[in-house]
Amino acid sequence: MNDDQRRTLDFYKQVYGLTDADLYSAEGLSEAEVILAAVADYHTPRPHVFDLDPTSSALLVIDMQVGFVRRRSPQWIPQAERILPRLDGFAESARRLGMPVIFTSAVYLDPSPNDGLKMTTAIAEGNLAAGTEGLEIVPELWREGDILLGTKHTYDAFWQTDLDYLLRGLRKDTLVITGTLTNFCCEATARAGFDRGYHVLMCSDLCASDNPWAHDATLQTMRRGFGRVLDSEEILAQWQPGEVAG
Repeated sequence: MNDDQRRTLDFYKQVYGLTDADLYSAEGLSEAEVILAAVADYHTPRPHVFDLDPTSSALLVIDMQVGFVRRRSPQWIPQAERILPRLDGFAESARRLGMPVIFTSAVYLDPSPNDGLKMTTAIAEGNLAAGTEGLEIVPELWREGDILLGTKHTYDAFWQTDLDYLLRGLRKDTLVITGTLTNFCCEATARAGFDRGYHVLMCSDLCASDNPWAHDATLQTMRRGFGRVLDSEEILAQWQPGEVAG
């Protein structure tokens, strides 16, 4: 057992309040072996699940709006600001390949259809409320011909929006997910797309969160059970050899 595996088992025992004596043994695999195999599986690529075909794909840019990207916002996500140039280049590559680029903008209603207004102080105080500056898609990403889904009222971009109808009308069965936050709206949308039968591709370096552990945990979960996880360069290399995200 190497040092990484020991740290993994130590963390596993810490999370569940276990000691070495508590771990099960078996005639086949021990509990420790089962856990280490599962952790390795969360990091295993699954290229066989579906092919990356730009002609059947749509690029979803989740909530790259003033209320998350700009520093003056009480919900500023620094990594969302940092990925802007790379995301812009990636979106331009997608457009050149004929892919629709669909932006979502989260707007919180009062009263809310869920407990969203109570979960975050900034939202309770009106950030991302209807008619506010925070809803605007940052202009450096937007191009004429892009599509705005401005009726997103919770984490899941499919919930009571036209997204499913739009994608099926465009004959797109693969979702390329980028934006913020990785572990909230990106993840919720990816899960919802999976449950509707879409192929899900998470772009690891073009999703952003304010929690690195949560970001990584989401990507691990997506990779093991919901779709594929690749970075932007890996995606472009398969879409069109030699293409780079500026």
